[in-house]
Amino acid sequence: MPLKLKNISKTYGPVALYRDFSLAFDEGKITCILGPSGCGKTTLLNLIGGLVAPDSGTLDGFTGKRISYIFQDPRLLPWKTARENIDFVLPHDLPPTERMHLVNHFIELVELENFAGYYPAKLSGGMRQRVAIARAFAFPSDIILMDEPLKGLDVKLKLNLIRTFSRIWENDRRTVIFVTHDVEESLLLSNEIIVMSRAPVRILTRQTLDIPVPERILGSTELGTMKNTLIQMMEE
Repeated sequence: MPLKLKNISKTYGPVALYRDFSLAFDEGKITCILGPSGCGKTTLLNLIGGLVAPDSGTLDGFTGKRISYIFQDPRLLPWKTARENIDFVLPHDLPPTERMHLVNHFIELVELENFAGYYPAKLSGGMRQRVAIARAFAFPSDIILMDEPLKGLDVKLKLNLIRTFSRIWENDRRTVIFVTHDVEESLLLSNEIIVMSRAPVRILTRQTLDIPVPERILGSTELGTMKNTLIQMMEE
């Protein structure tokens, strides 16, 4: 069943963020929700994750779906090592050998083999976010929700995390819904970009990117043209 929000309305005080809003997501793809700050992107994730309820409307296809999150703040358990943070989200009934194999697998995917026994306080910000990415994929979820996980990072670190995330996703092809206000992030990571207006939200455009993530170059003609178009829409 497709993942759909149908005729959603959500109001906070005098502000109607969503009014009879509908949107469908393709499963097995990375969909980026792009829009200006305060337009309701995080609220959209909270609606999908069941953290808040719509005032009216329905969410179809999400019932029974398991969801994992990646936030701007890694939100690791400070009293557990990198390895233990990943192990923590695995099903409790897994045999010890299989648990160890899975944890090692995800530690290797984020290239932290030499830091698996470190506590979060001893890891750099980029390493902590890599553990958060590994943890989100280790949890047996159907959907990964990402709320500006690259915000505030320098360009080199951001590119490294994008490569890390896309490398894991290529082996997994889980449904990912990713919100940001950064046009370049959306172009580097997404299969599809949905641009949202200011509240009350409407969809301004949907853009599909067919270029494989490892081959995307921001300075290329295709991405450059798309970037300019998206920026113009964001400024409307």
